[in-house]
Amino acid sequence: MYICHMKDKVDHYTICFIDSCPLHRHCLRWMVGRYADTSRETYLAVNPHNPLMGSDSCPLYREDIRVIKKKGFTNMYYDMPWHLEFKIRRQLIAKFGRKQYFQMRKGERLITPDQQKVIEQVMRANNWQGPIKFDGEVEDYLW
Repeated sequence: MYICHMKDKVDHYTICFIDSCPLHRHCLRWMVGRYADTSRETYLAVNPHNPLMGSDSCPLYREDIRVIKKKGFTNMYYDMPWHLEFKIRRQLIAKFGRKQYFQMRKGERLITPDQQKVIEQVMRANNWQGPIKFDGEVEDYLW
């Protein structure tokens, strides 16, 4: 399932209007910029005067590749011994921060493939051999 539309990002995502950029056809920032309302006076946008912007080495380039993001892990600890659950939870909070950990756990924040790898590494480093259960998954861009 694909959950986010480009036009929903216009108001809170750094967008790009550099049509001459060699990367623009596959750049999320440029794609979102196409949905910008022409009657608005200001947007959060890439600085076209910066020599790195609009080049092959643009540091703000975001490729338009969709990935599978996981959503929530409220049942992940269900089959796990309490002492192991406590240890893993503490380590994940140390990695992601308390607020982000609980947002991801409750499904309020989607879990990127890199974050999924971190979760798996922490669990395997603590000798958990069982499945890693996420509540669901969605297809989305890596904004």
